[in-house]
Amino acid sequence: MSLYLGERQMGPGPSINPNSTEYCDLKILGKLPPNTPIPNLGPATISVVWSFLAVSTVFLVLRLYCKIWRSRGLWWDDYVLAVAWLSFLADAILIQRVINHGFGHYPCDIGPPNLSFIAFEGAGLGSMFSILAIVWSKTSFALTILRISKDKLRWLVWFLIVSMNIVMLLQALFVWIKCKPIEKNWKPLLPGHCWDTEKANAYGMASGMRRKEKIGVVVAMSMGVFAGITAFVKSTKLLKLGSKNFSYEGSALLIWTAIEIGTTIIAACIPVLRVLFRELREGSSKRYHHNSSGGS
Repeated sequence: MSLYLGERQMGPGPSINPNSTEYCDLKILGKLPPNTPIPNLGPATISVVWSFLAVSTVFLVLRLYCKIWRSRGLWWDDYVLAVAWLSFLADAILIQRVINHGFGHYPCDIGPPNLSFIAFEGAGLGSMFSILAIVWSKTSFALTILRISKDKLRWLVWFLIVSMNIVMLLQALFVWIKCKPIEKNWKPLLPGHCWDTEKANAYGMASGMRRKEKIGVVVAMSMGVFAGITAFVKSTKLLKLGSKNFSYEGSALLIWTAIEIGTTIIAACIPVLRVLFRELREGSSKRYHHNSSGGS
């Protein structure tokens, strides 16, 4: 994720087209209608993020409880999924912080001191943790597949795990090295240069839409289809990267990223919970028949 905030509200920049219909241009030109409400997508964004974090937390706790309750013990897929959840939690906290500092508003409605804070904690740290949450949640259920797959399928799963981690971890690294000096990543007006935005976006979309990983999601989990769909939708929102209004338009990307992470964690928990639900249902059925026999 990148955050280009433009120059018009932080110093001299290109002249504004007097016929522009963009919100910030109209505000700077004094052409906004009286009593125009300030656009703010922050509350809607954070409500979605915390909701999916809460639901995925319930599923993860039930998964771990089921593993321990059945005395099966925890395996690598459980630990990796727990780390993915921690990354999701860190991402949610960072999103809350940048929204508290104005993210969700147009750049012209954000105080200049907050712009660098949003770029560093949101576009920098937040992007890194969201990428880690995505790749490790998918790695977790891939590891689950390894436990039940045969030789040929195991080689395919290992290929998916390795390739997915390489691609996504490189994307997490690019968050910090795409600009020189590094500070230019969150201070766009500093002298220096950054990678071409279109090329960076193309890599992000490619890493977010790798078909083999999505096929693995579909095959692996009951909710894999939905998790795969959210990944594709989120990838289309990457086109907003580099927008001068990213502090407002980027809210959709944060929302769909949270949905992808949350549904992937939920999907990874379903196979374990199905065993728990089946046993609870069978136990309830046995008690019902026992009570019915006693009543007769």
